[in-house]
Amino acid sequence: MRYEEVTSVEENVLREVKVEYFPELSGAKIKLLFDTKKKTTGGKLVFARIQKPNELTRFFTTNETDDDEGYDYIIFLDKMLWDNIEDSDKKRLLQHEMRHTFVDLDSNNPWKLQGHTVEDFYEEIALNVDDPRWSERLGYLLTDLYEEEKELNR
Repeated sequence: MRYEEVTSVEENVLREVKVEYFPELSGAKIKLLFDTKKKTTGGKLVFARIQKPNELTRFFTTNETDDDEGYDYIIFLDKMLWDNIEDSDKKRLLQHEMRHTFVDLDSNNPWKLQGHTVEDFYEEIALNVDDPRWSERLGYLLTDLYEEEKELNR
């Protein structure tokens, strides 16, 4: 299987990030999943991604959320990366994905997605002044990890 369930450890990290940085998402139901395969977009490795579930996915997740709506967002985490980074980078990664969210209280479905404000987010630039190239550092790490895996499977 390409996807795996996360554990309560990852869910707790998400909860911490949500409470500390995204109080406007307190009512949003967010599903975390591990992606066990390498994913690239535009030639770049994907560390994580967030998406709005389609109607079918929402239908299949109603049992998990105990309501008729299912999840509002799904965040996919590259498992290889997640298992090899520090807790501070895990929080950075989740903060980044959650910055893609936008809450429109005037809409029937207030949970929206938005693109980057720059190649990053202005808020993250300020928050990561201690490690402004964290994303690049994680990219090198993940490239090395996948190369290592490929060599072991030969």
